[in-house]
Amino acid sequence: MSLTPADVHNVAFSKPPIGKRGYNEDEVDAFLDLVEGELARLIEENNDLRAQVEQLDAQLEASRADLDDARANLSSGPPTRVVDEPPPSRRLTPVPPPSAMEQTNPGAGGGDHHVQAAKVLGLAQEMADRLTGEAKAESDGMLAEARTKAEQLLSEARAKSDTMINESRTRAETMLNDARTRAETLTREARDKATTLEREAQRKHTELIGSAQQERMTLEKKLDTLRTFEREYRTRLKTLLQSSLRELEDRAPAAPSSEGSRSAGQQGYSFGPRAAEAG
Repeated sequence: MSLTPADVHNVAFSKPPIGKRGYNEDEVDAFLDLVEGELARLIEENNDLRAQVEQLDAQLEASRADLDDARANLSSGPPTRVVDEPPPSRRLTPVPPPSAMEQTNPGAGGGDHHVQAAKVLGLAQEMADRLTGEAKAESDGMLAEARTKAEQLLSEARAKSDTMINESRTRAETMLNDARTRAETLTREARDKATTLEREAQRKHTELIGSAQQERMTLEKKLDTLRTFEREYRTRLKTLLQSSLRELEDRAPAAPSSEGSRSAGQQGYSFGPRAAEAG
């Protein structure tokens, strides 16, 4: 498939996926402009070479036509004069003038003329072959040079493109590896930090639970002590009240007077709440 400057000019590259790096658009456009210009120059040079080859082919055909005309004139009779002078590019080597012996021998004029015509034909054929060979060799050389240069440019373009692709791929892989390593490091650090925080929270929870249990046990002990003290206090108070009542009863006369009864009633009334509390 032939490649034209229009193909290079209209080529469009897709953008890389998100997260991946691609080529520099300005560098790619500049390189494509360079390739486009060089390709256009090579095509123009190739067209010029083709035109030159066609021109040389036309000259060769004209020379062959002149040779055919000369052969026809020789077969029909001796030519009298040359009507048209060939152009400079097709002008043949002039025939040397006849020698003095040929000039003094008029009887051999017809044979010498045919010999001269044969020499002219030979020289014309030789020159035509030489021009054809030179034109073909020059055309082949120019075409080969143009083809070699075009292949060299394409090879350099491919090599540069491959190098840019490899560099971009290597850079992308390096960035991806760095990002993966960074992500793994961050994940590991976060996991370690979470584990540390969890352990610290568990330790604090255990300490708080232990402290609360210790405090509860202390409070329970204090509560038991207070309850024991309360029981002992109630028992002692009840015993004291009962002892006081018995003492009062023992001190009172057998037939208490109204005052004694009233005094005893007052004393019983004063100790009543304590007795009720003790009970």
